[in-house]
Amino acid sequence: MRAPFAIMAAVEAIAARDPRHPALILRGGAIGYGDLVRQVRALAAQFARAGLAPGDTVGITLRDDLANILCALALLRLGCRQVALPARDPAPLREALVRRLSVSAVIGDETADALGSAALVVPDIEAARAAPLHEAPPPPGVGALVVGTSGTTGQPKLMEADEAMIVDRAALLHAHGGVVLQALGFDGNHGKRITLRSLVCGGTEVLAEGAPPEDFVALAQRFGIRRMHLQPQAAAAVLAQRRRGGPAWPPALRLFTTGTRIAQPFRLELQAVLGVGLHVQYGTTEAGMVSLAGPTDHAAHPDAVGRVFDGIDVSVVDEDGRELPPGTDGLLGFRSSGLVPGYIDDPAANARYFPAGWFRPGDIGRIDASRALFVTGRRDDLMTLGVIKIFPAEIEAVAEGFPGLRDCAAFPLPSPGLGEIPVLAVVPEAGFDAQRLLALCRERLGVRAPRKIVALDALPRNAAGKVLRRELVQLSGLAPD
Repeated sequence: MRAPFAIMAAVEAIAARDPRHPALILRGGAIGYGDLVRQVRALAAQFARAGLAPGDTVGITLRDDLANILCALALLRLGCRQVALPARDPAPLREALVRRLSVSAVIGDETADALGSAALVVPDIEAARAAPLHEAPPPPGVGALVVGTSGTTGQPKLMEADEAMIVDRAALLHAHGGVVLQALGFDGNHGKRITLRSLVCGGTEVLAEGAPPEDFVALAQRFGIRRMHLQPQAAAAVLAQRRRGGPAWPPALRLFTTGTRIAQPFRLELQAVLGVGLHVQYGTTEAGMVSLAGPTDHAAHPDAVGRVFDGIDVSVVDEDGRELPPGTDGLLGFRSSGLVPGYIDDPAANARYFPAGWFRPGDIGRIDASRALFVTGRRDDLMTLGVIKIFPAEIEAVAEGFPGLRDCAAFPLPSPGLGEIPVLAVVPEAGFDAQRLLALCRERLGVRAPRKIVALDALPRNAAGKVLRRELVQLSGLAPD
């Protein structure tokens, strides 16, 4: 059995060696590892006095990133299981999670944060800042993080990640830069993991504090940021700013992005215009980081999502679970040290997505001899035109990079006679020619080409950047055929 890993034990060891080393940087100053540990211990003591105990499930609804980080660490130190209940989410959604997980308390900063029968605990951050360092604190506990999928329909799938899973492959990220900015927000699972991975390695995180993408280059120059994590939309915004004559980016900086498929023309342009190295991550909430495409991979493997990390097993099977030969497209499966054991309270989903110790996310793809991973589509996104199977990604791969096209997503239009008709939604710019793009798609794809192109101001996306394809039919204004 794997020995338990305590995040705060690692952070406190760093603080003991170098208490002044900055853990977090805010516009108003830095917080060293020693001060971070002192404040976290004080908050853990506050929570214990409020009746929280190891093993309790506790929600967090805090609007300030620093308070969120401190309280999350305090709950881990106390040995609690925590779940994010962001204030931006509707109250009924948060209340449903409180009931489903039997949340005993909510850490919040407003009376309205109280939910159901859960107690409201308001942290005293100012008192924690002024608290003395206890000479003989209790040993750090081992907690857990309840995370949810970023699915587009139905009840979210929930899973529990222990502390070792939360910070899996932290050293790999740290090797690309120890001074980091992540603009994803700490109240989301991906952003929280980036921060915790930084802290267990002795990194320094610059808190964006709601800064817009236009400020990122100034923050990088001011604080010596070497690694920056952005959603694709934010990466597109900084690219547009640089095109308009914005300030030059530090060439030593490494830009990381994830959450959706990143077209090769966009990858190459981002690197060329910003003059920085781009790293595109592929992974899942359930299995953690799986692969990484680095600066030299985008041209060498234009259709790949990177090389699979050592220590991760990849399986490719057909619909009946039979292994397929290397280089053949099939259902992808992963096993890794970051893999959660399964979903909470969902045996049907566990049987489908976690067969025989593998996690199968529903992605279709292949792996080659060099361990380059290719993801060609989602099983659930598959369209059926008559008897022809079409993945949205194969249409989007042809369209991406077309002149005047800023963004695109293929989706099915229901048809009683044909099943599903492929349509391409586009976000056009000056000079875009829809008829030329249709002709290109027909030349490359034949009967798999989209029948229509519809222009939108923007594509609907969820918090993780994934396109909400089911909303595109309504937004397009097209009636089912």
